[in-house]
Amino acid sequence: MVNMNRVFCIAVVLVCASGSIHSSAVAQAENVPAHDPVMNFLKTMEVKGILRSFDDVVLPISRAAVARYLTIIDASRGRLSGVERERLDDLLSEYHYDIAGSVSRFDALINASGDRIDSVGAGLHPGRERVAVLHADSVVTLFANALVSVDTRRVSGDAQGSVGTQYLEVGLRARGTLLGHLGYSFRMTNAQFWGNRDLLFLDERIAQSHALGVDNIQNFDFAEGSVRYDAGFLSAQIGRERVLWGNSVFGEKMVLSDHPRAFDHLRADLTYGVFRYSFLHAWILGSESRVFFMIGSDSSTAHSEPVIADKYFAAHRFGLSFPGIIDIGFQEMVVYSNRSVDLAYLTPLSLIESTQRSRGERDNVMWVFDLKTRFIPGLQLTATILYDDINVPDMFSDLWTDRYAWQVGAHWADPFTLPNTSVMVEYTRVEPYVFSHGRSRDDNFTSLGRILGPAVGPNGDAWQFGVTVVPRWNLSIRGSVLLGRHGLNYVNPWTGELDRNFGADPLIPHRNEDPERKVFLAGTLQKTLRTDVHAVWEPMNGLWIEGLYRYESVTYPKGIPYYTWDGSVPPGWSDAAYHYGSMTLRMEL
Repeated sequence: MVNMNRVFCIAVVLVCASGSIHSSAVAQAENVPAHDPVMNFLKTMEVKGILRSFDDVVLPISRAAVARYLTIIDASRGRLSGVERERLDDLLSEYHYDIAGSVSRFDALINASGDRIDSVGAGLHPGRERVAVLHADSVVTLFANALVSVDTRRVSGDAQGSVGTQYLEVGLRARGTLLGHLGYSFRMTNAQFWGNRDLLFLDERIAQSHALGVDNIQNFDFAEGSVRYDAGFLSAQIGRERVLWGNSVFGEKMVLSDHPRAFDHLRADLTYGVFRYSFLHAWILGSESRVFFMIGSDSSTAHSEPVIADKYFAAHRFGLSFPGIIDIGFQEMVVYSNRSVDLAYLTPLSLIESTQRSRGERDNVMWVFDLKTRFIPGLQLTATILYDDINVPDMFSDLWTDRYAWQVGAHWADPFTLPNTSVMVEYTRVEPYVFSHGRSRDDNFTSLGRILGPAVGPNGDAWQFGVTVVPRWNLSIRGSVLLGRHGLNYVNPWTGELDRNFGADPLIPHRNEDPERKVFLAGTLQKTLRTDVHAVWEPMNGLWIEGLYRYESVTYPKGIPYYTWDGSVPPGWSDAAYHYGSMTLRMEL
């Protein structure tokens, strides 16, 4: 019998030994959050051709990778505008320890320790990075901050009326690296709110908190954490954090987007020359239902219990990245449920399609192909196509089995020689019945009913247009417009039962009684117009002021949108529109 204590001790010794060999390394192995502002800067530098290769198909990436990118950009700083050079200098200060192993640009408000803190400052100094607690030596680093956000928002419109909400969110963020290879990060926040609860559901991030849906409490909370081992060209991690996967100008990534809750996962990445490989196995959630039961000696008290199936997502991507030219990638992914974790999908090197066939063909497999160009300085083109099962005889037909989604986008930096400006456009189309699955109610491409990929549901499409202007290095203003269409299924308004299925709901697969041929946008046509103006100002390090204004309208065909199964006329649907605004003050202490 294998002595597990001995195996554990040997593993610890090997990790420590590898760390001691590289103990002089200072690059941090922990990840930079997927939505960190540095990502926008790096993307702009890639589009302009200053950064010849930026691997952002799967986010987040490590601080070590960001530090390398910034060093490359710094070598070409003569090609940057004055605003971009100021922004670069600010980022070089933020990543100074990752690049040079020095804390000379840091202030520690509470405590600093370790043999690498000889130049750390105290108090508040403009232009210096601020942390509450800092520790740095040859074995371990720790950077910890307190997080505080104060927010006020208001909405007025047809459905909501005029209501407001305020909240105070506090928390802790800590990160660091052990032995130069083992990175860790942790973030937790809790918010108390006052005012209208429904208004907070308009915020996609806040709406994902389970606590927000509990009526007898007035708070919402989040917690993420991960551990990542970085061996240079190969890395592995375990944790819970936001993962974005795919090429997208606006973040509507085809594989994994912002719409579901952050989930627990295992991940591995390999980079060797032009070759890229990523693997992910995630623990997501099935649809929620409730079981009602009676308790008490006289069975007089009714209770209900939530029932949510365990569900899993696995994917891998094989990619080729040619600096200054093009990136291409192929990925497979599978959603499976109704059993425990399947070892077959924990194997990083396998063909998922063949694997699931050998396992009884119970699961939902999809294939994705993507590309990103770099050969036109200032203009980047992206394209992605997703196949929800490939049925070769049915391809390019109107049969419902030809299920696919596709997306194309363009990012133009400094258009018409306007400095510090970007123009973006993207089109996404999802055919009927995509993301659903007929063999299991929980094998659809969702988590808790929310699509894992783009918000554009099946039988829908959307155009997005955006302009970003950076008039100062610490001020960014972005305006965007979304034009969306969605063909909705016919549902009986009195019974809630499905009358006709046009493939518009990822939770409802094609049924035997449904037509064999699809019609894109069939059903009740819902049109959405959304305009956003978002500004972020960082007057000093660790302090941000954000403002958002949104106008959104949803319209339906005039007259009778549909008939019910018995021929009666249901109530007509009404158009809706609202104005929404928020102001947020965020601090890292």
